[in-house]
Amino acid sequence: MSDNLRLLRPVQAPLGIYLRPGRNDHTPLLGLMAEGDVDLSGLVLDPCLEDRHGELRAEARQHGLEVVLDPRTIDLSTPGGIQRGGVTQLPWAGDAFPQGPDLLGGASGDFLTEALAQHAVDERYDAVLAPTHYLADGAQDPWVEIDGRLTRALRRRLDQSGRRETRIYYPLALPGTALRNVAHRRALISALGRLPIDALWLRVHPFGTTSSGPLALRRYIEACRDLHSLAVPLVAEHTGTVGLALLAFGAVGGIESGITYGERYNVGPLFKPPSTSNPFSPPPRVYIERLGAFLTRDQAQEFFENRHMKTLFACKASGCCPRGAADMAKDPRRHFIIRRTSEVAYYSRPPEPVRGGLYLDEFLRPATDLAMRAARVAPVLEPTRRRLEGWRQALGAMNQQGPPSSVAMSPQGRRVQPHPHAVGE
Repeated sequence: MSDNLRLLRPVQAPLGIYLRPGRNDHTPLLGLMAEGDVDLSGLVLDPCLEDRHGELRAEARQHGLEVVLDPRTIDLSTPGGIQRGGVTQLPWAGDAFPQGPDLLGGASGDFLTEALAQHAVDERYDAVLAPTHYLADGAQDPWVEIDGRLTRALRRRLDQSGRRETRIYYPLALPGTALRNVAHRRALISALGRLPIDALWLRVHPFGTTSSGPLALRRYIEACRDLHSLAVPLVAEHTGTVGLALLAFGAVGGIESGITYGERYNVGPLFKPPSTSNPFSPPPRVYIERLGAFLTRDQAQEFFENRHMKTLFACKASGCCPRGAADMAKDPRRHFIIRRTSEVAYYSRPPEPVRGGLYLDEFLRPATDLAMRAARVAPVLEPTRRRLEGWRQALGAMNQQGPPSSVAMSPQGRRVQPHPHAVGE
C-alpha cells in the first residue's frame, strides 16, 4: 500500500487583502455578503463610523472576516487630523490636541491604552491597529519609544481583559527616505523586534500607485525584504494597484485598500487644516482592471463610447458585470471589490517563486501595450501608461535576477507566538 503514497506540496497560505470601507461603502459590501462569501481577509473599520457600520461589522463576523479597529491616533497627533469629523470625540482621545510624545509618555498614554483596550473588548474587535504615530524623523523620532510603550501597554490590558486572542497590528508610518535608509531601517527592526505585535502594516509617505516610479518601487521591495527578518506578516497600506506587484514579488503578504480610493499614503493633509468641511465621501470611480487604473464615471462613459475600448476594457466577468461597461458605471464599488479580491486570489494560487513572472506576463506587459491605445482615446490615462512602462522595466530587471531572496509571511488572522522579550518594559 505504501507504494501508492504520494508526497503532496503543502497548501500555501493565501495572500491577504483588507478593505477599509468609507462612509457609504457598507452598502455594496453588505450586498456581496448577501450573495455569498466575500473573498477577503478582513475589514479595517473607522471608529467614527461605528454606528453607521454596525450591521457591516456583524455580517463580517458571520462570514468569518477579521474586524480590525483603527484607533486613528495619527489623526489625533496632527493639526489637520484633529479637524476630521468625530476624531476628538473618540473614547480614548482625551482632551488635549494635537497629542504629542510628551503628553502620551505619561498618564494620558495610560488612559489611551486602557480606553482603547476596553473599547476593543466591548465591541468584540478581532484585531487592533497599535496606537502609533508618524515618524517624521524615522528611527530617531521620539515617537518610536512612546509607540513601543503604548503597544506593550495595549497588549497587557487586552490580556488582563481576557482577550489574549485579540491581535495587534503595528502601523509603521514614516517617510520613504527613512524606510530606504539602511541605518534607520536596522534601528527600527531592532525596536520592533522587541514588541508584542502580530503583523507589521506599512504606511510610507509618499508611496502608492500614483506616486511610485520604478526606482521608488524597487527600493520599497528591497526594504521590505529586510523587514522580513521580523518574522511577522507584512501588509502594505494605501498602495492601490501597485500593491499587486508587491504581493507578486513577495515584498508583502497582504494589502489594505480603500474602495476605489486610497491609492497612496500621503501625510500632507494631516499637517494642515482641511481645505473643505464637506463630510461626505467623493463619488466612486470606475476601475479599469486591465490597466489597473481608475476613471471618473463621466470619463468612463466617454471612454466606453469608443467601441474598441469597450471591447478591450469592459468587464467580462458574468458574476461581476453581466452587462459589461454599463454595470461597471452603475455600481463601481461592487465591481472594484470583486475584481480586486479576484486579483489577489489569482496571485495566491501559483508557487511563490513564479508569481513575479506571472505578474509580468499576465498583467504588466499586456497592460503596458494596451495603455498606449487607451491613452490615445483618453489622454487622462497617459500618466498610467508612463507608470506601467516604468514598472515593467524595473520589475522585469528584478525578475531576471531570479526568485526573491525572501518572501513575506501572509496574514493568517491569528496571534503570532510572542518574542520572549516582547512583553517586558
